[in-house]
Amino acid sequence: MRILIILLFTSNLTFAQYWGGQEINESDLTDWLPKFEIEYAGTYHFGESESESDFQLFFSGDCIIGQVQNGYWEENTGIWKSNYITLTNISIDKKGKFTSDQHSGQFIRYKMESGEYVKGLRINNPWTSWISDSEFEIGTRTKIKFEDIYYGKYSKASSRKLNIDELNQMSSKDLKLMRNEIFARYGYTFKKGGEMDKYFRKQKWYRAQHEKVEQYLTEIELYNIELIKKSE
Repeated sequence: MRILIILLFTSNLTFAQYWGGQEINESDLTDWLPKFEIEYAGTYHFGESESESDFQLFFSGDCIIGQVQNGYWEENTGIWKSNYITLTNISIDKKGKFTSDQHSGQFIRYKMESGEYVKGLRINNPWTSWISDSEFEIGTRTKIKFEDIYYGKYSKASSRKLNIDELNQMSSKDLKLMRNEIFARYGYTFKKGGEMDKYFRKQKWYRAQHEKVEQYLTEIELYNIELIKKSE
């Protein structure tokens, strides 16, 4: 099923909004103000074709994690590679305003001709390269689940802060796999022929793409890596 996409473009003179390639009225956009903040959690799809991206937003304790997942064609090789933008210091106020160190915006709803509302997130300074600084973009919340994006046996190491008691019940072998699986999810290239290289190359979801992935790690993943090391 084709994912619903909303793009908004602005200029100094006129306002034109696009949803799935069709122009929409600004009056059909309203703020999305749910009863509980956690209702904003989910995957938001932006753009289309090579410019498309997914923004994963979820809550874990006192942490709000937001991460953009997109891709690019690598120069010289022509290989399509995954890319991640991990937002930091995310906050959401009572009026649905979204802020972070990198990007900001507003949670909104779009009223369709049928009268049905579609929920989304408007980013005022979008990460999409072809959109100028004076324009903004809206991504619609999809039905994609956390486990559909964060693959592996130990996806919990990326979804919540672990505790030392549960880790102490695991074998050192499993702890090592859990820790390295965090890096593998980002396409980290392990030492060729090594234990981790042999293990992850057998996983259908794994693709060796990057020699360095530390810049992609979230607050939760950084915390868990250090905790796992202590338990190991």
